[in-house]
Amino acid sequence: MKELKTPVRITIADGKKIDAVAMGTVGLKLMDGTSVTLSDVLYIPEVEGSLISVAKLAEKDVVAQFSKDKYVFRYGDATVMEAMRCGNAYKLKIVGDEVCHAATASHKEPWAVVHARLGNIPFKRYEQLLTMADEVPRIADAPSNHVCAGCCMGKMREDNFSRNPENTVKSAGVLDLIHSDVMGPMQTKTPGGCTYAVTFIDDFSRHVTVYFMKKKAQVLEKFKMFKADMENA
Repeated sequence: MKELKTPVRITIADGKKIDAVAMGTVGLKLMDGTSVTLSDVLYIPEVEGSLISVAKLAEKDVVAQFSKDKYVFRYGDATVMEAMRCGNAYKLKIVGDEVCHAATASHKEPWAVVHARLGNIPFKRYEQLLTMADEVPRIADAPSNHVCAGCCMGKMREDNFSRNPENTVKSAGVLDLIHSDVMGPMQTKTPGGCTYAVTFIDDFSRHVTVYFMKKKAQVLEKFKMFKADMENA
């Protein structure tokens, strides 16, 4: 069922006007096991029963043949469905009548669920989406107290490194300032069985050296090797 933006006004037998608030497709399973699909079905909350329009079926080339005790709907040479007379009306025998009633009820989800399904959409954008598209999921609660952990983490950021010249350390020669970083453990080992790597960058010469390690505790050992190599270069 899809909620109608503008309700359809219907006049019933006693002259009262009622509104259809949704339209959709309903599947019926008849007593003989046959499945029938009805399209453009209107949902009217004030009407308890379900009515089938013979005129609408005729528009689909379905022919109704009435008799004293029943009527038969035919499409071409095939019998689509039958209804038995009950008082002054004819009633279809279907399976799972309560399921059809349940299908007409609008289902609402908590805002946290809708928010996540729509890609962490802000509530204001969600309100805009309601006016721009059909079948947007409806929410069952107000989002005022909802805190999304993913949104909070996504909005966090680290401060930029200071670019103030007064705080910048300048190197005057080799080994005055070394930039270093450690990477690992890596899933794939090197041919020598290493899963870590450490880099040393000399700020003055911009010389870069990479050492592979089997364990993180070897950083100091690799730095001593780097220092010795730079001093002897």
